[in-house]
Amino acid sequence: MHVSGKHVILSLVLFVFGYLVAVSYEQAQNLLEDEEVSVEEWDRAFYYRQQLIDFEERNHALEQQINDLRVELLQTETSLSEEQQNLMSAVDLKRELQAYVGELAIEGPGVFITLNDQDYVPDRANVNDYIVHDRHVQLVINELLSAGAEAIEINGQRLLHNSHVFCVGPVITVDGTTYPAPFTIEAIGNPDTLLQSLELDQGVIDQLVNERIEVEYGEKHVEMTPQ
Repeated sequence: MHVSGKHVILSLVLFVFGYLVAVSYEQAQNLLEDEEVSVEEWDRAFYYRQQLIDFEERNHALEQQINDLRVELLQTETSLSEEQQNLMSAVDLKRELQAYVGELAIEGPGVFITLNDQDYVPDRANVNDYIVHDRHVQLVINELLSAGAEAIEINGQRLLHNSHVFCVGPVITVDGTTYPAPFTIEAIGNPDTLLQSLELDQGVIDQLVNERIEVEYGEKHVEMTPQ
């Protein structure tokens, strides 16, 4: 068989063409595989991105709930604080009223003033001019109250807003209880203010001494029991 130059050239052309086809097929196959990988990676990235968006939205919703709960808690604490203050004010008022009506024991700085009958009574003198009367006791009480006394008692008996003091011969009666002289009046309040009020020129002490009443007074820590 005789092989001409044309056959050789044709064979060479077919070989080159076949090689190019094979290479092109392989490249095309690789390209398809790369595209498939890219699509899978994109789907995976999209999934995780969507999960992240959902997580951020849930996180934002939880933060909003936490803020709402904080506001509600703050409002509750404010309300409880106001209620506690109101309760404390009510308790203080109750104690103040109880102390005012003598239901509670109280104590504090204050003063005492003791009034006693005159030991010496001249002959032919009127004895009533040398003993303590209810007006003397009331004079001291009024002065102490006007000077800011918070509570007053006579011979250990608390005086209330409706108390009555009156004289029966040589004794005085306080709300039905009778006491002989001496009469010790104790008051809780600012000692300096109370004493200054009693010691005013031509004041209570001077009047009592001028009416021949024996007077002893001074500063004292006063304790008063409930009535």
